Formats: sequence, structure tokens, C-alpha cells
Amino acid sequence: MADRGTIRVGHISALTWNQLKINEGIVPGLPELNRQMPSGLQALPEGVSCRSMTAAEAAKWLETHAPGQEAEKFVAGKVPIYHPQKFGTGLGAEYEQYLTDSNVRTDLIEAAAGAHPDRPLICRLEYQDGDCGASARILHLGEKAALTMIIDCTSGREAAGLAAVSTRAVLERGAHLTLVFAQTLGRRFLHLGDLGVSQADDARIDLVWLDLGARDSFAGLQFEQIGRRAAVTGAMGYLVRDEESVDINYNVIQRGRQTASSFDFDGVLDGQGRKAFRGTIDFRNGCCGSKGKEMERILLLSPDTVNRTLPIILCEEEDVEGAHGASIGRLNEDMLFYMGARGIDEKTARDIMVRARLHAVIRRIPEQDLQEKLYRFVEEAFADESLS
Repeated sequence: MADRGTIRVGHISALTWNQLKINEGIVPGLPELNRQMPSGLQALPEGVSCRSMTAAEAAKWLETHAPGQEAEKFVAGKVPIYHPQKFGTGLGAEYEQYLTDSNVRTDLIEAAAGAHPDRPLICRLEYQDGDCGASARILHLGEKAALTMIIDCTSGREAAGLAAVSTRAVLERGAHLTLVFAQTLGRRFLHLGDLGVSQADDARIDLVWLDLGARDSFAGLQFEQIGRRAAVTGAMGYLVRDEESVDINYNVIQRGRQTASSFDFDGVLDGQGRKAFRGTIDFRNGCCGSKGKEMERILLLSPDTVNRTLPIILCEEEDVEGAHGASIGRLNEDMLFYMGARGIDEKTARDIMVRARLHAVIRRIPEQDLQEKLYRFVEEAFADESLS
């Protein structure tokens, strides 16, 4: 399998102390793509259309239709460390160039102005062993449209390969997108999941992201709140087992007045699992009255896990509120004692508590079939000897 060499993804917005070596993610030996994944879309609900475009056509469409995004500047001591994209995404320019060079086609999915479909739009991405496949889409919600989209990225339990997934969303004034992304790839897969969202006045996105499979996973989430009163709410759950890794880059750029962001990250690390998290709330000049909050809760099940966290707040405005929170540690000994006194052994108690943490995120998914599938995936993970 030929490879494209190393790319750097998930750059933070400005240089900072780098002793932890997580200012960016490194993807070594990225393989050549051998498959353009089918759209995976189920029947389109009323008011929603889809057409396929080349990478060049997709770039032109974004240039024409997406709200303008300002490139990072040398402001308030911030020094940009990356070449900005014309339409920002969480994994960044090198990943975007990788997809462009590979001639990956993009599905343009549009919800007409005022459309409110009565059922979710579902996308099933089913990878086979040996697939190095890419899937890309642009979601365009017209003024005051509302859409729920579910992306289910999966493969066989022992499958190997690459899943490169790109999602960009343009939300017009008053639009509301509920987006669910769940990956349950095989334990020899490399996963790259990229998201970029641009929001006009009063546009909202509710995001649920489950990163449960793959050997190595890179997730990039970026939100550009250009309009007034734009809002982001979301939750991410992840499970990292022995010798697996997850690299997460979360970046919300609050430009408009009275914007709001609130995101929760719940993770479980076991064995020699490794996790890197970069969480940036970036208040830009002009975002008076804006609020941003990010909370991370991590459960460590082994003394050999590696957890690295880099929380950042950047601020160019006075009248704003920003907060990071983190809860990182092992199982509560008092709770284990309480359960033990009632006949529940330590392993069972641990499994109950970890399940509860992941299930709290899964319950937010508005589709029962996917909920049940993810519950089963978590159960099978606990049956694995690596979580014994």
C-alpha cells in the first residue's frame, strides 16, 4: 500500500508552550486512497436535494455561497502558525489538500429555505477490509430551514484500512442543524473525521459525535460563528483501548455579537491508550456579549494510559464570558466501596460506571436504531479482554 507521507492536522490557532507536543496532530504514513465511497444516503426527505461535485466545483461553490471568513491576523499577541483555509475545518489545510489531490468528489446536500423534514437524513458509510476510502459532503441549510443528519461510519470488527471523512456545513440565517457522527470502525483502521461549520445570524447547530472504534482516530471540529446570536451545543464521547489513540481538535471562533458555544467531552482511556485534546474558544473583535464554555471529563482505567489536554481561550473583546472545565481521574473509591458492599465486584462496578458515561452521550442521538447499535458496540468492547 503506497503512502503519501506525513501530514499535520488539527493546528491550534496560535503558538503556545509546546512541551506536551500537542500544538498539532501528526498523521504518519497516510496511505493513498483506493476508493471513492458512495454517498451512503438513504431516501431524501421532502425539501432536501443532493448532487455530486468535483473537488474544484465544491471549492468554487463555497467561495461563491459561504459567508466570508477572516484569516487569522497578528492581533493581541497571537501569531498564526498555519496557512488559513478559505473555509475553515478542524483538521485544516493539509488534510483538505490531501482530499483535493486525491480527486475526492463532494455531495452537495441542500435543505430549501423554510424546509422542516419530518425525518432524519441518514448516511451509512460501510467500509470493507482493505478499503482506503474517502467521503465528503457540504450541507447547505437555507434561511430558517431545519435538518437532522446522521452519519454512521462503520466496518467489520477486525477490518483494516483508512476512513477519510469530510463534512462542511453552511447555515443561513435562522437555520438549525442537528448533526450526529458515529464511527465504529475496525481496530486496525485509521480514521480522519473533519468538520467545518459556518453560521449566519441566529443559526444553530447541535452536534453529537461518537468516536468509539479505529486504531488511531483524528477528529477536527471547527465552528465559525459569523452572525449574531449564532449558537453551538454539543457532546462528544470516545473510547480508547490498549494501544489505540485519539487526537481531538475543537475550535470555536466567535465573531458575531451574543454568540454562544457549549460543548461536553466524555472519554474513557484503558490499557496503553493515548489521547490528545486541543480545545480553543476564540473570541474575536466585535463579539460583544458572547459566551463560550467547554467541559472535559476523562476516566482513566489504567496507570499506563497517556492523557494530554491543551485548553485555550483567546480574547480580543472585553464583554465576553469564557470557561474551560476538566475532570480527569480514576474511578471513585467511595463509589467502588459502596457497590462492593452490595455484592458488586470491582470489574462489574467499573463496567457499569463507564457504560453510564458513554451511554449518556449515545442517548442524545435522535435515532433508535443507531442508539441500539452503539450500545451493542460498547457491550462488545467490555467483553474484550483488553477491558478485563
